[in-house]
Amino acid sequence: MKTANSRPSDTAIRRALLLTEETFSLVLLLLVVDMYGAEVFNWAPETIRRELEEDFRIKLPKVSLDKVMAAVTLVTTNYFSKDVTKFIEICNILAGDDFEPSEFEPADAAEILHGVSEAALIWPFDDESSDFSPEVREYVAQVLKAEGITHPFDVLRIASESDTEAIINSEFSDDPAMFSAIYESQNSKRKDMLDVLRSNMSALRQQLELLPLRNGEKGSTLKRLDKMLQNHSH
Repeated sequence: MKTANSRPSDTAIRRALLLTEETFSLVLLLLVVDMYGAEVFNWAPETIRRELEEDFRIKLPKVSLDKVMAAVTLVTTNYFSKDVTKFIEICNILAGDDFEPSEFEPADAAEILHGVSEAALIWPFDDESSDFSPEVREYVAQVLKAEGITHPFDVLRIASESDTEAIINSEFSDDPAMFSAIYESQNSKRKDMLDVLRSNMSALRQQLELLPLRNGEKGSTLKRLDKMLQNHSH
């Protein structure tokens, strides 16, 4: 008999995380690797789907499998940093978009910000821009330029050098009102995006705390996540 203080079983928690479309890719990867070991990195998507559906008696949402496979790609390849198409796809998937291979959907600045942040937690990479191909860096730069973000976040320093900020400083140096308006717009955009990122990373942390592991440990991942939250606290 359940009591008021009873808590869901570990299996029920894992099942809920698999069925919830809001579960983050990192959490799903840890769950799957904890269940089946490192051999999952060699499994086909259909094998992963079948094993999870049989073991948990569920119909695995497509978005959950997409997130697992995006995480597997991050761990087993360098496509994220070298292939601009894969970079866009993975950013979109990590941000929760429904992935359709037959359709090209550009990743916007908010999706890139989340994608790069969560990717760094899944498989830490050197944040130096040299890790990323010129094509990826140029794509990020063009997205930031199109959205009017001239001073990118630290995590998006992968963008190739842009002279947009210098042009604005030069053209509007004699127009304090316009310069101030652009500056305020920049601050507002940055604040909105960081608010969303902080909210997502806080939700990710809650999911990590909730996730029961039989073999692995979450300590190092939680420390890196806490450091990321601290870096974006202001």
